[in-house]
Amino acid sequence: MSKGTLKILFVDEKRITSDLEKAGYRKVGAHISQATNFGQAKDMLHKEPADVIVINFDYAEIDAVAMCEHFKKQPETAAIPVIFTSVQPLPKRVTARENGPDLFIETPVPREFFIEQVRNLLEEKIRGTERVNHEGSVSFEHEGKTYECSIQDVSKSGILLTTELDIPAGTKLSLSFSLPGYKKPIKVEGEVVRRINADSRKNTPAGLGIRFEDFNGDSQKRLEKYIAKSQHDDPKLVYYL
Repeated sequence: MSKGTLKILFVDEKRITSDLEKAGYRKVGAHISQATNFGQAKDMLHKEPADVIVINFDYAEIDAVAMCEHFKKQPETAAIPVIFTSVQPLPKRVTARENGPDLFIETPVPREFFIEQVRNLLEEKIRGTERVNHEGSVSFEHEGKTYECSIQDVSKSGILLTTELDIPAGTKLSLSFSLPGYKKPIKVEGEVVRRINADSRKNTPAGLGIRFEDFNGDSQKRLEKYIAKSQHDDPKLVYYL
């Protein structure tokens, strides 16, 4: 990922041409390029690699699925995450494909939220080989039911859970979990920031990324102490959701 400005290639029929729209994206740290067909997208990526490719699934003039599969199979573009956008939920046959999109964003959404989701995805990709597994589980309630999910990794700012639950981004959850060496559980209010699809190619399980917001009591101090202690053994543990 480029440092500073985020380079996004949109494949869409809607041209972002006005100075106001371009200024809006620049304001949130994004430089945009646009293609209206497959050939243009390939040429533009050949000339200038992008950090992420965003394809409008509703654009009838292109085959978004075939385009995504092509980019993921080519060595020069395989590492670039692909995002699908649509005004309605994607069919499961699309999200479940081996070479399907890395993320789906249902539109319309505020520009700031859209860019935040893109950056979250890129950060997840970068730290994909830096996760530290932790034994233990998290419990929380959602829609009147109590769930318990295994912890993949944890930081001062968030936690990654292993679960098939389809909880949308923006959902608030009250979490409780224990850490090795501490009898008192950590209790914190969090927000779901991403849904992670299972990927058998990378041995990645399905999960939820949750960003911490408000800690109860001294939970934050105890978590930070645990993280600081763990850094001596594995400094890669610290990341931000």
